Amino acid sequence: MEYVIETQNLVKQFKTKLAVNDVSIHVRRGDIYGLIVKNGAGKTSLMKLILGLTNPTQGKVFLFGNENLNAGRKKIGSLIEAPGLYKNCTAYENMLRFATLYGAKPKEIKPLLERVGLGNTGTKKAGEFSLGMRQRLGIAIALLGNPEILILDEPINGLDPAGIKEIRDIIIALNNEGVTFIISSHLLDELAKVVTHYGIIADGSLIEEVSAKKLNDRCRKYVKITTNDNNFALALLRERLPDISAELRSDGLFLSNYLDQTPNMNKYLIGNGVAVSEIALFESGFEEYFIERLGR
Repeated sequence: MEYVIETQNLVKQFKTKLAVNDVSIHVRRGDIYGLIVKNGAGKTSLMKLILGLTNPTQGKVFLFGNENLNAGRKKIGSLIEAPGLYKNCTAYENMLRFATLYGAKPKEIKPLLERVGLGNTGTKKAGEFSLGMRQRLGIAIALLGNPEILILDEPINGLDPAGIKEIRDIIIALNNEGVTFIISSHLLDELAKVVTHYGIIADGSLIEEVSAKKLNDRCRKYVKITTNDNNFALALLRERLPDISAELRSDGLFLSNYLDQTPNMNKYLIGNGVAVSEIALFESGFEEYFIERLGR
């Protein structure tokens, strides 16, 4: 399996603050990888480590399968925090300045501005742009040089619904053309519309990597069973129902199929000496899942 971005045991320490703590992420070619992180919990630091904007305290970054980071980073475009624009310049003038910095060709500029919906801004200065226009210009700048990967930090933060849809449509169109993404956002429902894989980070540590498909399966109706011996209870249920979909967590068993069989399960467990203290039906959503992982 090819990972275009991989980190191994990455650590970033700022004096007494551990911003990134032993993080190993895996981003495959063609992924839209969503970072779910609390504010101040290390997402921007992780992105900066990947981009080489700051150096790791320890650990490694691999780009396109190797440690030749300078070559790999030439294939990455980014928009971190907010686009640093020249407010007294037009969209085209901003792009021209960044093209000079990036070594990109001026002929790329007009097609990119058209692509993000800024082809007709004329002499309007960037300082007069709306937040959505500034975000789209930031993405256009990140696309200079035809990057294979885009890293976007909160690209839809503060936008109205129309602006969010515009950015989402740009991301989907680029991904369909083969561009790989890492995106962070606190708008979970919006992120769920585009993301293929998630990385969940709490207090600088990677809690879980999970595919969107697997997460969708988990965020359905499920039954929670709590007993005096959850390991034994799980073994009994799997013996009786070999294809049962069950997950053992710290606070009980979570079943996602045979939900109509809970009375029979209860009877079977009790008949085999297991004390059942709870059987409850739940329907979990994305927010509940992430809040559980991140901690309240």
